[in-house]
Amino acid sequence: MVTPSDTSTATSWDAAHFVGGHLVLDLTNTVYDRAHPVEDNELLRSPADVLTWCASAGLLEAVPRRPDAADGGLVDDVRAVREDAFAVLDAVARGAGVPAAPLGRLLERAGTGLGTGHAADIVRAPDRITADPAAPDEIPTVLALLSVRAFFTLPPDRVRACARCGWLFLDSSRGGRRRWCSMSTCGNREKASRHRGAGRSAG
Repeated sequence: MVTPSDTSTATSWDAAHFVGGHLVLDLTNTVYDRAHPVEDNELLRSPADVLTWCASAGLLEAVPRRPDAADGGLVDDVRAVREDAFAVLDAVARGAGVPAAPLGRLLERAGTGLGTGHAADIVRAPDRITADPAAPDEIPTVLALLSVRAFFTLPPDRVRACARCGWLFLDSSRGGRRRWCSMSTCGNREKASRHRGAGRSAG
């Protein structure tokens, strides 16, 4: 979870936005809070946000000079992939049945994109998928492909949802007992909340 900032400017991505342990989990976390959405909960507000996130996540080697010139549908398409990926992987994290509709949409978008020539390199190098900044339509295809692959390859017993904000993460801890997206944010806030609660009870 990150703290809401000035929504009039492009999102500035840093390490706090990439705590999921997997690119697709980080994609699902491109909102401020899943469990308790704030008034403006969105981090992907413009084509610039999408393209700079892709660069920060390693999908693009560099951000185009004029990212706002990208297709206006890019933001909606990436958000759609994100929400479908979240619906699928949040169900995995909760040990619930995976909803068929969002998984089907991811499969359809991935298949349609490949059929039109987008992200063709995935067939040759599935571990090194990149998107072409000159072809922003390729980005939703790549993200859908990665989301489908994540569903089939991530260990389901290690996909978790933060107990405080609902962000998804891959628990790579030795004991498998990680509860928070980040100890520096949600972990510390939960401790502070418990401390305040204990103080009120003692009073």
